[in-house]
Amino acid sequence: MFLRLNVISFFLYFIVTTVVQASTKDYKITVNSPISIASMLNGEVGKSLNISLHFQQTSAIASKGLAIILPSSNANMDDENYYASQMRDMGFGTVIVNGVKPRFVRKFTRSYTSAMIVEDLAKTLEFISKKFGNPEKVIVLASSTGSLAIFASQLEPVINAMPSLKSITHAFMLNAACPTKVEIALSPTAKIFTVNGLQDDSTPAFACREMKEINDMPNVRLLTFEGAHHFESPKYEVYGKVDGPHIIPTCKINYDKNTFMYVEKRDGSGGVSEKDLGMVGLQKWVYRNCVKRGNLQGYNQESANLFWNDVKRLTQ
Repeated sequence: MFLRLNVISFFLYFIVTTVVQASTKDYKITVNSPISIASMLNGEVGKSLNISLHFQQTSAIASKGLAIILPSSNANMDDENYYASQMRDMGFGTVIVNGVKPRFVRKFTRSYTSAMIVEDLAKTLEFISKKFGNPEKVIVLASSTGSLAIFASQLEPVINAMPSLKSITHAFMLNAACPTKVEIALSPTAKIFTVNGLQDDSTPAFACREMKEINDMPNVRLLTFEGAHHFESPKYEVYGKVDGPHIIPTCKINYDKNTFMYVEKRDGSGGVSEKDLGMVGLQKWVYRNCVKRGNLQGYNQESANLFWNDVKRLTQ
């Protein structure tokens, strides 16, 4: 009897392990490295390189849908792994797009920009269509710089240039870095959700309210919760002040009608445009005038539960 139970247990373990392995796949795709949205649309695509895509629960892509997890503003992928696990618990297949590792040098520099994340997302969607077909639901999640990339991916000129981006049905901009003035139409195709902690002084909720009030964006919904930066993730279990760099509290990010980025200081004392200085010149100005350090950060379990329950409800 004991031997029989052991044999049964072995075969059950073998079957489960085989299924898990079969639904976990790693691929490489070739992408470009545009420094900005405007330069990308003007054909200035930058360096070509390979990035990795880590798929899990692929068997759910056809039946339930796919959640695409994009990097934030640094090379640590702990948050992205956690977001992916939450989406798999809801029944979705997931893919983590790691375009940051082969590029990243320093935060808020030309080494890794939101435009590069948009490029990676578009190429990932093209790959998914060829490899797995077109999922009924495509949900994109990203934090910080990745959230700005999600927003930029839904600008009409960007979608027109990269049609694969039309397949996105839901987008969650976690710790949302919202632009203020957007002089270009936003595609109405995807349901877009900005997500901010009310005590977040790094990517503050007021910037997303500002964006919603100033621009015509009926498909954008603001989600706010009690908590600070990264309230949504237990990876930040210690609540308190951290020495993190930030831009949005000091400066406004904007897009003009030709998708050039321009930045203005919130106190009205100055501003520059990518159109005049180029993206490198703009970034240097931002480093001197906008980047400040120090913000509240930490997990809020109650708010995190509310948020992830909202994601489940809003994507059904």
